[in-house]
Amino acid sequence: MTRVLWGRSPILSICTGLALGLAGCGGSSTPPQISSSLGSAVDGVVNAALQQQSIPGIAVALAKNGTILYAQAYGFSNLATHQPAQTNTIFEIGSITKQFTAALIMKLQEQGKLHVDDSINLYLPEYGFPPSITLRMLLTHTSGLWNYTSLPQYQSWAVNGVSEATVLTAVSQAPLEFKPGTSYSYSNSNFFALGAIIEKVTGKSYEANLQQYIFQPLGLVNTDYSLPPATQSGVGYINSGVPAIVVDRSAPFAAGALSSNVSDLVAWDYALINGKVVSADSFKAMTTSNGFTIPGGGSYGFGLGLDTFNNRNIIVHGGAINGFTADNVVFLDNGFTVVVLTNDDYGNPGALVNNILNAVCNSTQLSGNC
Repeated sequence: MTRVLWGRSPILSICTGLALGLAGCGGSSTPPQISSSLGSAVDGVVNAALQQQSIPGIAVALAKNGTILYAQAYGFSNLATHQPAQTNTIFEIGSITKQFTAALIMKLQEQGKLHVDDSINLYLPEYGFPPSITLRMLLTHTSGLWNYTSLPQYQSWAVNGVSEATVLTAVSQAPLEFKPGTSYSYSNSNFFALGAIIEKVTGKSYEANLQQYIFQPLGLVNTDYSLPPATQSGVGYINSGVPAIVVDRSAPFAAGALSSNVSDLVAWDYALINGKVVSADSFKAMTTSNGFTIPGGGSYGFGLGLDTFNNRNIIVHGGAINGFTADNVVFLDNGFTVVVLTNDDYGNPGALVNNILNAVCNSTQLSGNC
């Protein structure tokens, strides 16, 4: 199996640099009830990545059906103060945000406020998008809309902030990559537009909708659209070890603005696959392939990468935003979950997740956890 780290390309990142050779181990200790062999296996894989990839800090959680099997943090959340990373450290999660945006769209469909096969122009007529583009195409990256984070003005938007109208106007005036519905191309513009549609339909901000429909009902107290307090969050770094520029939340918006920690993402994963966020029919739609194979393998549903591991279906999404990378994988048959968060611009958490899955799921001794 070859997995794509969904969103790992520098779609929400404007900084690059050279890696700083720095490694260390810190954070919370292993809970006493956890199998020491599971912890040792995970620690070995993560510590190797920490050194080989020169990542400042990593937080990892393995869980099954919402129960954490093992959680640990490694390295530093702040290089200047040598603050160890903790399992409750909050990281920016970039494009994992798209899962939340897709779930909001499905909630609104369940309420009869929109339908995924509606034209984008039913909700955003002022921009003159091609009427053949539907919300379904936005959700599955099959609209052909040009990726706004690849526009030259995005760097200014990321630093100084930008209005939704400015972004949507630029996207609507850019040439399509392909005829809507005929191909797949990952584009943040799709989920930026979905965020604007959520606001148009509800009359409330995207952030307020997240709070109302997801964060408060699920008790996700460490997940937010706004940047978390500095005392609770890791510092993001470009791979030279220099603190990354913090992106204004208006630029990634509904495509990648959220922050979270490993325990909240475990809770989110459990809720999503167990009907606590959207209905069974909505989740089935979210996990239905768009009909196209993604480069590297797998396919894409509604805000969810679709793939397999050892012939078992998984949902997956990664994220990358200035100074942070993330990966989130859930097995659909039993809820086995692996979450990896880093505070490094060019960390490779997707490869790390693969190595953890191989170490646990392909181990005679540990496969019962998987």
